[in-house]
Amino acid sequence: MYRVLLVDDEAIARTGLRSTFDWEKYGYRLVGEASNGQRAMKWIVNGDLDILITDIAMPVMDGLELTRRTRELCPWVKVLLLSCHSDFEFVREGIRLGASDYILKPTLDADSLVAVLDHMRLKLEEEKQMQRILTEHEQQQRLNKKKAAGKMLFQALSGEPDALAKLEAWNRNGPYLLAVLQLESDLGGAAAGGQPKDWQEEIERFMGQLYDQAPEALAARLETDRIAVCLPLRDEANGQASELEGGFRLPIRSMMGLSRRYNSMDKLQEAFREAAESLEGLFFHPDQQILRAEELPLTADSAQERPAAELHALRAALTVGNMDISQERLQSIMQSWRPGRMKKPAVLREAEELLSLLAMFHLPGGPPLPQIREVGKLRSVEEVKKLVLQGFHALREEAMRHPVPESTLHERIVLQAVRYIKARFTEPISLQEVADEVAVSRNYFSELFKRVTGHNFIDYVIDLRLKRAKELLSTTSLRVYEVADRSGFNDVKYFSKLFKKMVGMTPAEYQGQHRK
Repeated sequence: MYRVLLVDDEAIARTGLRSTFDWEKYGYRLVGEASNGQRAMKWIVNGDLDILITDIAMPVMDGLELTRRTRELCPWVKVLLLSCHSDFEFVREGIRLGASDYILKPTLDADSLVAVLDHMRLKLEEEKQMQRILTEHEQQQRLNKKKAAGKMLFQALSGEPDALAKLEAWNRNGPYLLAVLQLESDLGGAAAGGQPKDWQEEIERFMGQLYDQAPEALAARLETDRIAVCLPLRDEANGQASELEGGFRLPIRSMMGLSRRYNSMDKLQEAFREAAESLEGLFFHPDQQILRAEELPLTADSAQERPAAELHALRAALTVGNMDISQERLQSIMQSWRPGRMKKPAVLREAEELLSLLAMFHLPGGPPLPQIREVGKLRSVEEVKKLVLQGFHALREEAMRHPVPESTLHERIVLQAVRYIKARFTEPISLQEVADEVAVSRNYFSELFKRVTGHNFIDYVIDLRLKRAKELLSTTSLRVYEVADRSGFNDVKYFSKLFKKMVGMTPAEYQGQHRK
Protein backbone atom coordinates (compact mmCIF):
# COMPACT_ATOMS: atom_id res chain seq x y z
CA MET A 1 0.00 0.00 0.00
CA TYR A 2 1.08 3.56 -0.69
CA ARG A 3 1.62 5.77 2.36
CA VAL A 4 -0.37 9.01 2.62
CA LEU A 5 0.17 11.96 4.98
CA LEU A 6 -2.64 14.52 5.59
CA VAL A 7 -1.74 18.12 6.50
CA ASP A 8 -4.42 20.76 7.12
CA ASP A 9 -4.85 23.35 9.85
CA GLU A 10 -8.61 22.70 10.02
CA ALA A 11 -9.32 19.67 12.21
CA ILE A 12 -12.76 19.21 10.67
CA ALA A 13 -11.19 19.03 7.20
CA ARG A 14 -8.71 16.37 8.32
CA THR A 15 -11.48 14.40 10.01
CA GLY A 16 -13.60 14.54 6.91
CA LEU A 17 -10.79 13.30 4.68
CA ARG A 18 -9.83 10.57 7.13
CA SER A 19 -13.33 9.21 7.83
CA THR A 20 -15.29 9.70 4.63
CA PHE A 21 -12.82 7.97 2.32
CA ASP A 22 -12.07 4.22 2.46
CA TRP A 23 -8.29 4.47 2.10
CA GLU A 24 -7.37 0.78 2.36
CA LYS A 25 -10.06 -0.24 -0.13
CA TYR A 26 -8.24 1.76 -2.81
CA GLY A 27 -4.73 0.63 -1.81
CA TYR A 28 -3.61 3.48 0.45
CA ARG A 29 -2.64 3.74 4.10
CA LEU A 30 -2.76 6.87 6.23
CA VAL A 31 0.52 7.15 8.10
CA GLY A 32 -0.44 10.32 10.02
CA GLU A 33 -1.83 13.82 9.97
CA ALA A 34 -0.59 17.26 11.04
CA SER A 35 -2.05 20.71 11.55
CA ASN A 36 0.78 22.58 9.77
CA GLY A 37 3.93 22.03 7.75
CA GLN A 38 6.26 22.24 10.73
CA ARG A 39 4.49 19.36 12.51
CA ALA A 40 4.50 17.32 9.30
CA MET A 41 8.30 17.53 8.97
CA LYS A 42 8.97 14.49 11.19
CA TRP A 43 7.40 12.23 8.53
CA ILE A 44 9.23 14.09 5.76
CA VAL A 45 12.62 13.81 7.47
CA ASN A 46 12.14 10.07 8.01
CA GLY A 47 10.86 9.53 4.47
CA ASP A 48 7.78 7.73 5.79
CA LEU A 49 5.40 8.65 2.97
CA ASP A 50 4.71 8.35 -0.74
CA ILE A 51 1.90 10.92 -1.17
CA LEU A 52 1.46 14.24 0.66
CA ILE A 53 -1.99 15.87 0.74
CA THR A 54 -1.63 19.39 2.10
CA ASP A 55 -3.62 22.57 2.41
CA ILE A 56 -1.90 25.68 1.08
CA ALA A 57 -2.85 28.30 3.66
CA MET A 58 -1.63 27.20 7.11
CA PRO A 59 0.10 28.91 10.06
CA VAL A 60 3.77 28.35 11.10
CA MET A 61 4.69 26.63 7.79
CA ASP A 62 2.32 26.83 4.83
CA GLY A 63 1.76 24.22 2.15
CA LEU A 64 4.11 25.86 -0.36
CA GLU A 65 7.10 25.77 1.99
CA LEU A 66 6.19 22.23 2.99
CA THR A 67 6.08 21.27 -0.71
CA ARG A 68 9.50 22.79 -1.30
CA ARG A 69 11.12 20.98 1.65
CA THR A 70 9.40 17.71 0.80
CA ARG A 71 10.71 17.77 -2.75
CA GLU A 72 14.20 18.52 -1.45
CA LEU A 73 14.25 15.73 1.13
CA CYS A 74 11.97 13.15 -0.55
CA PRO A 75 11.99 13.78 -4.31
CA TRP A 76 9.87 10.70 -5.01
CA VAL A 77 6.89 11.98 -2.99
CA LYS A 78 3.86 13.15 -4.94
CA VAL A 79 2.22 16.30 -3.55
CA LEU A 80 -1.50 17.01 -3.82
CA LEU A 81 -2.46 20.60 -2.97
CA LEU A 82 -5.85 21.47 -1.51
CA SER A 83 -6.94 25.01 -2.28
CA CYS A 84 -9.84 27.47 -2.34
CA HIS A 85 -10.87 29.43 -5.46
CA SER A 86 -8.92 32.45 -4.33
CA ASP A 87 -5.65 30.45 -4.03
CA PHE A 88 -4.99 29.93 -7.74
CA GLU A 89 -1.74 31.96 -7.79
CA PHE A 90 -0.56 29.90 -4.85
CA VAL A 91 -1.50 26.73 -6.73
CA ARG A 92 0.60 27.85 -9.69
CA GLU A 93 3.54 28.47 -7.38
CA GLY A 94 3.03 25.04 -5.80
CA ILE A 95 3.12 23.36 -9.20
CA ARG A 96 6.34 25.24 -9.95
CA LEU A 97 7.80 23.94 -6.68
CA GLY A 98 7.03 20.35 -7.66
CA ALA A 99 3.45 19.60 -6.64
CA SER A 100 1.87 16.95 -8.85
CA ASP A 101 -1.76 18.11 -8.79
CA TYR A 102 -4.36 20.11 -6.91
CA ILE A 103 -8.03 19.84 -5.97
CA LEU A 104 -10.37 22.67 -5.07
CA LYS A 105 -11.76 22.06 -1.61
CA PRO A 106 -15.37 22.94 -2.55
CA THR A 107 -15.37 20.27 -5.28
CA LEU A 108 -13.49 17.60 -3.28
CA ASP A 109 -15.30 14.25 -3.19
CA ALA A 110 -14.38 10.54 -3.14
CA ASP A 111 -14.44 10.17 -6.93
CA SER A 112 -12.19 13.15 -7.64
CA LEU A 113 -9.80 12.13 -4.88
CA VAL A 114 -9.55 8.54 -6.17
CA ALA A 115 -8.86 9.77 -9.70
CA VAL A 116 -6.02 12.05 -8.58
CA LEU A 117 -4.51 9.51 -6.18
CA ASP A 118 -4.59 6.72 -8.77
CA HIS A 119 -2.83 9.00 -11.25
CA MET A 120 -0.15 9.71 -8.64
CA ARG A 121 0.20 6.01 -7.86
CA LEU A 122 0.69 5.26 -11.55
CA LYS A 123 3.45 7.86 -11.71
CA LEU A 124 5.08 6.41 -8.61
CA GLU A 125 5.06 2.92 -10.11
CA GLU A 126 6.47 4.19 -13.42
CA GLU A 127 9.25 6.05 -11.62
CA LYS A 128 10.08 3.02 -9.47
CA GLN A 129 10.25 0.81 -12.54
CA MET A 130 12.47 3.32 -14.32
CA GLN A 131 14.72 3.60 -11.27
CA ARG A 132 14.92 -0.18 -11.05
CA ILE A 133 15.92 -0.41 -14.71
CA LEU A 134 18.55 2.31 -14.30
CA THR A 135 19.94 0.68 -11.17
CA GLU A 136 20.14 -2.75 -12.81
CA HIS A 137 21.82 -1.19 -15.85
CA GLU A 138 24.38 0.59 -13.70
CA GLN A 139 25.04 -2.60 -11.74
CA GLN A 140 25.46 -4.60 -14.93
CA GLN A 141 27.82 -1.99 -16.38
CA ARG A 142 29.86 -2.09 -13.19
CA LEU A 143 29.94 -5.89 -13.19
CA ASN A 144 31.00 -5.98 -16.86
CA LYS A 145 33.93 -3.70 -16.09
CA LYS A 146 34.78 -5.76 -13.03
CA LYS A 147 34.61 -8.99 -15.04
CA ALA A 148 37.17 -7.63 -17.49
CA ALA A 149 39.38 -6.55 -14.60
CA GLY A 150 38.81 -9.93 -12.94
CA LYS A 151 40.13 -11.64 -16.08
CA MET A 152 43.27 -9.53 -15.72
CA LEU A 153 43.62 -10.72 -12.10
CA PHE A 154 43.19 -14.35 -13.15
CA GLN A 155 45.89 -13.95 -15.82
CA ALA A 156 48.19 -12.26 -13.30
CA LEU A 157 47.68 -15.11 -10.84
CA SER A 158 48.73 -17.44 -13.67
CA GLY A 159 51.99 -15.47 -13.98
CA GLU A 160 51.36 -13.57 -17.24
CA PRO A 161 53.82 -10.60 -17.22
CA ASP A 162 51.55 -8.18 -19.12
CA ALA A 163 48.66 -8.83 -16.74
CA LEU A 164 50.97 -8.33 -13.73
CA ALA A 165 52.11 -4.98 -15.13
CA LYS A 166 48.51 -3.85 -15.73
CA LEU A 167 47.53 -4.95 -12.25
CA GLU A 168 50.44 -3.03 -10.74
CA ALA A 169 49.32 0.10 -12.61
CA TRP A 170 45.73 -0.43 -11.47
CA ASN A 171 46.89 -0.71 -7.85
CA ARG A 172 49.16 2.36 -8.22
CA ASN A 173 52.04 0.43 -6.66
CA GLY A 174 50.23 0.45 -3.33
CA PRO A 175 49.83 -2.16 -0.58
CA TYR A 176 47.21 -4.89 -0.93
CA LEU A 177 45.83 -8.07 0.55
CA LEU A 178 44.88 -11.20 -1.37
CA ALA A 179 42.00 -13.39 -0.23
CA VAL A 180 40.76 -16.77 -1.40
CA LEU A 181 37.12 -17.42 -0.60
CA GLN A 182 35.16 -20.63 -0.78
CA LEU A 183 31.38 -20.67 -0.88
CA GLU A 184 29.53 -23.37 0.97
CA SER A 185 29.31 -26.64 -1.01
CA ASP A 186 25.96 -28.24 -1.77
CA LEU A 187 27.28 -31.75 -2.36
CA GLY A 188 25.29 -33.20 0.49
CA GLY A 189 22.00 -31.82 -0.78
CA ALA A 190 22.65 -32.97 -4.34
CA ALA A 191 23.57 -36.46 -3.18
CA ALA A 192 20.34 -36.66 -1.20
CA GLY A 193 18.31 -35.98 -4.32
CA GLY A 194 17.99 -32.21 -3.91
CA GLN A 195 18.56 -29.66 -6.63
CA PRO A 196 22.27 -28.99 -7.33
CA LYS A 197 23.44 -25.49 -6.52
CA ASP A 198 23.50 -23.00 -9.38
CA TRP A 199 27.07 -21.84 -8.83
CA GLN A 200 26.97 -19.24 -11.61
CA GLU A 201 24.07 -17.49 -9.92
CA GLU A 202 25.72 -17.76 -6.50
CA ILE A 203 29.02 -16.35 -7.82
CA GLU A 204 27.32 -13.40 -9.53
CA ARG A 205 25.35 -12.58 -6.36
CA PHE A 206 28.55 -12.83 -4.35
CA MET A 207 30.41 -10.52 -6.73
CA GLY A 208 27.67 -7.91 -6.50
CA GLN A 209 27.74 -7.95 -2.71
CA LEU A 210 31.53 -7.87 -2.68
CA TYR A 211 31.70 -4.78 -4.89
CA ASP A 212 28.99 -3.05 -2.85
CA GLN A 213 31.12 -3.41 0.28
CA ALA A 214 34.55 -2.96 -1.32
CA PRO A 215 34.26 -1.05 -4.65
CA GLU A 216 38.03 -1.05 -5.12
CA ALA A 217 38.32 -4.83 -4.95
CA LEU A 218 39.00 -7.13 -7.90
CA ALA A 219 37.70 -10.70 -7.96
CA ALA A 220 38.38 -13.69 -10.22
CA ARG A 221 36.67 -17.05 -10.19
CA LEU A 222 39.15 -19.87 -9.66
CA GLU A 223 37.09 -23.05 -9.45
CA THR A 224 33.43 -24.00 -9.15
CA ASP A 225 33.07 -22.52 -5.68
CA ARG A 226 36.28 -20.53 -5.14
CA ILE A 227 37.11 -16.87 -5.76
CA ALA A 228 40.34 -14.89 -5.48
CA VAL A 229 40.02 -11.27 -4.34
CA CYS A 230 42.68 -8.56 -4.54
CA LEU A 231 41.98 -5.60 -2.25
CA PRO A 232 44.05 -2.41 -2.37
CA LEU A 233 44.76 -0.98 1.07
CA ARG A 234 45.04 2.66 0.05
CA ASP A 235 41.73 3.31 1.89
CA GLU A 236 42.78 1.68 5.15
CA ALA A 237 41.98 4.87 7.04
CA ASN A 238 38.38 4.57 5.86
CA GLY A 239 38.07 1.03 7.13
CA GLN A 240 37.92 -0.81 3.80
CA ALA A 241 40.50 -3.37 4.81
CA SER A 242 38.74 -4.13 8.05
CA GLU A 243 35.50 -4.72 6.12
CA LEU A 244 37.12 -7.43 4.05
CA GLU A 245 38.73 -9.03 7.07
CA GLY A 246 35.38 -8.96 8.87
CA GLY A 247 33.70 -11.12 6.25
CA PHE A 248 30.83 -10.32 3.90
CA ARG A 249 27.14 -10.25 4.62
CA LEU A 250 26.04 -13.13 2.43
CA PRO A 251 22.90 -15.21 2.08
CA ILE A 252 25.22 -18.22 2.06
CA ARG A 253 28.15 -19.19 4.28
CA SER A 254 31.66 -18.56 3.08
CA MET A 255 35.18 -19.19 4.31
CA MET A 256 38.11 -16.90 3.65
CA GLY A 257 41.87 -17.21 3.79
CA LEU A 258 43.89 -13.98 3.86
CA SER A 259 47.48 -13.33 2.82
CA ARG A 260 49.86 -11.03 4.59
CA ARG A 261 50.12 -7.42 3.43
CA TYR A 262 52.20 -7.00 0.26
CA ASN A 263 53.51 -3.88 -1.49
CA SER A 264 54.35 -5.18 -4.97
CA MET A 265 52.53 -7.28 -7.55
CA ASP A 266 55.80 -9.17 -8.06
CA LYS A 267 54.75 -11.01 -4.89
CA LEU A 268 51.20 -11.73 -6.12
CA GLN A 269 51.69 -15.47 -6.53
CA GLU A 270 53.29 -15.70 -3.08
CA ALA A 271 50.30 -13.83 -1.66
CA PHE A 272 47.97 -16.19 -3.50
CA ARG A 273 49.75 -19.22 -2.07
CA GLU A 274 49.47 -17.77 1.43
CA ALA A 275 45.76 -17.01 1.03
CA ALA A 276 45.07 -20.51 -0.34
CA GLU A 277 46.99 -22.10 2.55
CA SER A 278 45.05 -19.93 5.02
CA LEU A 279 41.80 -21.16 3.49
CA GLU A 280 42.98 -24.78 3.76
CA GLY A 281 43.97 -24.06 7.37
CA LEU A 282 40.30 -23.47 8.24
CA PHE A 283 39.94 -27.24 7.87
CA PHE A 284 41.37 -27.40 11.42
CA HIS A 285 39.25 -24.50 12.72
CA PRO A 286 35.58 -25.29 11.91
CA ASP A 287 34.37 -22.61 14.35
CA GLN A 288 36.12 -19.83 12.39
CA GLN A 289 35.17 -18.23 9.08
CA ILE A 290 38.40 -16.32 8.44
CA LEU A 291 42.05 -17.28 8.87
CA ARG A 292 45.00 -14.96 8.24
CA ALA A 293 48.40 -16.09 7.04
CA GLU A 294 49.94 -14.69 10.23
CA GLU A 295 47.89 -17.22 12.22
CA LEU A 296 49.15 -20.27 10.32
CA PRO A 297 51.56 -22.51 12.29
CA LEU A 298 54.78 -23.58 10.65
CA THR A 299 54.50 -27.07 9.17
CA ALA A 300 57.68 -28.95 8.38
CA ASP A 301 57.66 -30.86 5.09
CA SER A 302 59.06 -33.90 6.87
CA ALA A 303 56.02 -33.96 9.13
CA GLN A 304 53.77 -34.75 6.19
CA GLU A 305 54.90 -38.38 5.98
CA ARG A 306 53.78 -40.80 8.68
CA PRO A 307 56.09 -43.68 9.66
CA ALA A 308 54.82 -46.86 8.00
CA ALA A 309 55.12 -48.69 11.32
CA GLU A 310 51.99 -46.97 12.69
CA LEU A 311 49.79 -48.20 9.85
CA HIS A 312 51.41 -51.66 10.01
CA ALA A 313 50.61 -51.82 13.72
CA LEU A 314 46.97 -50.99 13.01
CA ARG A 315 46.82 -53.58 10.22
CA ALA A 316 48.32 -56.23 12.52
CA ALA A 317 45.81 -55.51 15.28
CA LEU A 318 42.92 -55.78 12.81
CA THR A 319 44.30 -59.01 11.37
CA VAL A 320 44.29 -60.78 14.73
CA GLY A 321 40.89 -59.31 15.58
CA ASN A 322 42.04 -57.25 18.58
CA MET A 323 39.59 -54.37 18.27
CA ASP A 324 40.67 -52.62 21.50
CA ILE A 325 44.26 -52.33 20.33
CA SER A 326 43.01 -51.41 16.85
CA GLN A 327 41.03 -48.50 18.29
CA GLU A 328 44.06 -47.30 20.26
CA ARG A 329 46.22 -47.41 17.11
CA LEU A 330 43.57 -45.59 15.12
CA GLN A 331 43.15 -42.85 17.74
CA SER A 332 46.92 -42.44 17.91
CA ILE A 333 47.08 -41.91 14.15
CA MET A 334 44.27 -39.34 14.16
CA GLN A 335 45.78 -37.40 17.06
CA SER A 336 48.44 -36.11 14.66
CA TRP A 337 45.75 -34.59 12.42
CA ARG A 338 46.36 -31.10 13.71
CA PRO A 339 47.77 -27.82 12.38
CA GLY A 340 51.53 -27.69 12.42
CA ARG A 341 51.77 -31.46 12.18
CA MET A 342 49.89 -32.19 8.95
CA LYS A 343 48.14 -30.26 6.22
CA LYS A 344 44.65 -30.87 4.88
CA PRO A 345 45.64 -32.89 1.73
CA ALA A 346 47.77 -35.24 3.84
CA VAL A 347 44.93 -35.77 6.32
CA LEU A 348 42.43 -36.55 3.56
CA ARG A 349 44.84 -38.92 1.86
CA GLU A 350 45.52 -40.76 5.11
CA ALA A 351 41.79 -40.97 5.92
CA GLU A 352 41.22 -42.64 2.54
CA GLU A 353 44.01 -45.13 3.30
CA LEU A 354 42.44 -45.92 6.67
CA LEU A 355 39.01 -46.54 5.13
CA SER A 356 40.62 -48.77 2.51
CA LEU A 357 42.35 -50.72 5.26
CA LEU A 358 39.10 -51.13 7.22
CA ALA A 359 37.36 -52.33 4.05
CA MET A 360 39.84 -55.19 3.73
CA PHE A 361 38.41 -56.69 6.90
CA HIS A 362 34.76 -56.06 6.02
CA LEU A 363 32.54 -59.09 5.47
CA PRO A 364 29.79 -59.11 2.81
CA GLY A 365 26.45 -58.50 4.48
CA GLY A 366 27.94 -56.64 7.41
CA PRO A 367 27.12 -53.04 8.40
CA PRO A 368 27.93 -50.71 5.48
CA LEU A 369 31.22 -48.83 5.62
CA PRO A 370 31.54 -45.17 4.60
CA GLN A 371 32.43 -44.63 0.94
CA ILE A 372 35.96 -43.37 0.36
CA ARG A 373 34.72 -40.65 -1.99
CA GLU A 374 32.85 -39.05 0.94
CA VAL A 375 36.16 -37.98 2.49
CA GLY A 376 36.81 -35.25 -0.07
CA LYS A 377 33.41 -33.66 0.60
CA LEU A 378 34.07 -33.01 4.29
CA ARG A 379 34.85 -29.50 5.49
CA SER A 380 36.70 -30.05 8.78
CA VAL A 381 39.12 -32.45 10.41
CA GLU A 382 36.50 -33.32 13.03
CA GLU A 383 34.10 -34.48 10.29
CA VAL A 384 36.86 -36.64 8.80
CA LYS A 385 37.62 -38.23 12.19
CA LYS A 386 33.93 -38.92 12.69
CA LEU A 387 33.68 -40.65 9.31
CA VAL A 388 36.72 -42.86 9.97
CA LEU A 389 35.46 -43.80 13.43
CA GLN A 390 32.07 -44.59 11.91
CA GLY A 391 33.78 -47.10 9.64
CA PHE A 392 35.74 -48.57 12.53
CA HIS A 393 32.68 -48.98 14.75
CA ALA A 394 30.82 -50.69 11.89
CA LEU A 395 33.75 -53.08 11.54
CA ARG A 396 33.85 -53.68 15.28
CA GLU A 397 30.13 -54.50 15.32
CA GLU A 398 30.68 -56.91 12.44
CA ALA A 399 33.64 -58.57 14.20
CA MET A 400 31.51 -59.21 17.27
CA ARG A 401 28.88 -60.99 15.16
CA HIS A 402 31.33 -62.91 12.91
CA PRO A 403 34.53 -63.52 14.86
CA VAL A 404 35.85 -66.15 12.41
CA PRO A 405 36.09 -65.07 8.75
CA GLU A 406 34.91 -67.61 6.17
CA SER A 407 37.41 -66.66 3.47
CA THR A 408 40.56 -64.64 3.05
CA LEU A 409 40.33 -60.89 3.23
CA HIS A 410 41.58 -60.39 -0.32
CA GLU A 411 39.21 -62.95 -1.75
CA ARG A 412 36.24 -61.34 -0.02
CA ILE A 413 36.97 -57.93 -1.56
CA VAL A 414 37.45 -59.37 -5.04
CA LEU A 415 34.40 -61.63 -4.70
CA GLN A 416 32.25 -58.61 -3.88
CA ALA A 417 33.75 -56.73 -6.85
CA VAL A 418 33.14 -59.63 -9.24
CA ARG A 419 29.48 -59.81 -8.21
CA TYR A 420 29.15 -56.09 -8.88
CA ILE A 421 30.92 -56.33 -12.26
CA LYS A 422 28.85 -59.29 -13.46
CA ALA A 423 25.64 -57.44 -12.62
CA ARG A 424 26.68 -54.34 -14.60
CA PHE A 425 29.26 -55.23 -17.26
CA THR A 426 26.80 -54.48 -20.10
CA GLU A 427 26.66 -50.87 -18.89
CA PRO A 428 29.47 -48.29 -18.80
CA ILE A 429 31.61 -49.29 -15.81
CA SER A 430 34.95 -48.01 -14.53
CA LEU A 431 37.71 -49.18 -12.24
CA GLN A 432 36.99 -46.22 -9.91
CA GLU A 433 33.30 -47.14 -9.71
CA VAL A 434 34.03 -50.70 -8.65
CA ALA A 435 36.75 -49.57 -6.20
CA ASP A 436 34.22 -47.22 -4.61
CA GLU A 437 31.72 -50.07 -4.37
CA VAL A 438 34.12 -52.23 -2.36
CA ALA A 439 35.41 -49.18 -0.41
CA VAL A 440 39.10 -49.34 -1.30
CA SER A 441 41.33 -46.98 -3.23
CA ARG A 442 41.55 -47.27 -7.01
CA ASN A 443 45.22 -48.27 -7.19
CA TYR A 444 44.95 -50.75 -4.35
CA PHE A 445 41.91 -52.42 -5.93
CA SER A 446 43.63 -52.66 -9.33
CA GLU A 447 46.61 -54.52 -7.83
CA LEU A 448 44.42 -56.73 -5.63
CA PHE A 449 42.10 -57.72 -8.50
CA LYS A 450 45.02 -58.74 -10.70
CA ARG A 451 46.61 -60.73 -7.89
CA VAL A 452 43.45 -62.72 -7.08
CA THR A 453 41.91 -63.24 -10.55
CA GLY A 454 45.03 -63.26 -12.70
CA HIS A 455 43.46 -60.65 -15.00
CA ASN A 456 43.52 -56.89 -15.01
CA PHE A 457 40.19 -55.11 -14.66
CA ILE A 458 39.75 -54.05 -18.32
CA ASP A 459 40.58 -57.49 -19.72
CA TYR A 460 38.15 -59.11 -17.28
CA VAL A 461 35.28 -56.81 -18.33
CA ILE A 462 36.05 -57.28 -22.04
CA ASP A 463 36.07 -61.05 -21.59
CA LEU A 464 32.62 -60.94 -19.97
CA ARG A 465 31.29 -58.77 -22.79
CA LEU A 466 32.70 -61.03 -25.51
CA LYS A 467 31.15 -64.09 -23.84
CA ARG A 468 27.78 -62.31 -23.78
CA ALA A 469 28.21 -61.36 -27.47
CA LYS A 470 28.97 -64.97 -28.45
CA GLU A 471 25.87 -66.11 -26.57
CA LEU A 472 23.65 -63.60 -28.35
CA LEU A 473 25.16 -64.29 -31.77
CA SER A 474 24.67 -68.04 -31.44
CA THR A 475 21.17 -68.01 -29.90
CA THR A 476 19.39 -64.99 -31.42
CA SER A 477 18.86 -63.32 -34.78
CA LEU A 478 19.87 -59.88 -33.48
CA ARG A 479 21.87 -57.68 -35.82
CA VAL A 480 25.55 -57.11 -35.07
CA TYR A 481 25.03 -53.55 -33.82
CA GLU A 482 22.26 -54.78 -31.49
CA VAL A 483 24.52 -57.51 -30.13
CA ALA A 484 27.28 -54.96 -29.55
CA ASP A 485 24.93 -52.68 -27.65
CA ARG A 486 23.47 -55.43 -25.47
CA SER A 487 26.94 -56.74 -24.67
CA GLY A 488 28.26 -53.43 -23.36
CA PHE A 489 30.06 -52.12 -26.49
CA ASN A 490 28.93 -48.63 -27.49
CA ASP A 491 30.97 -48.63 -30.75
CA VAL A 492 30.03 -51.35 -33.25
CA LYS A 493 33.22 -50.84 -35.31
CA TYR A 494 35.41 -51.31 -32.24
CA PHE A 495 33.33 -54.35 -31.26
CA SER A 496 33.71 -55.98 -34.68
CA LYS A 497 37.45 -55.34 -34.78
CA LEU A 498 38.00 -56.64 -31.24
CA PHE A 499 35.76 -59.69 -31.82
CA LYS A 500 37.72 -60.72 -34.89
CA LYS A 501 41.01 -60.23 -33.06
CA MET A 502 39.96 -62.30 -30.05
CA VAL A 503 37.75 -64.96 -31.75
CA GLY A 504 39.42 -65.25 -35.14
CA MET A 505 36.35 -64.31 -37.21
CA THR A 506 33.91 -61.43 -37.58
CA PRO A 507 30.67 -61.36 -35.58
CA ALA A 508 28.70 -61.98 -38.78
CA GLU A 509 30.82 -65.01 -39.64
CA TYR A 510 30.44 -66.35 -36.12
CA GLN A 511 26.68 -65.90 -36.25
CA GLY A 512 26.47 -67.53 -39.69
CA GLN A 513 28.52 -70.49 -38.52
CA HIS A 514 26.19 -71.16 -35.62
CA ARG A 515 23.05 -70.88 -37.74
CA LYS A 516 24.04 -73.87 -39.93
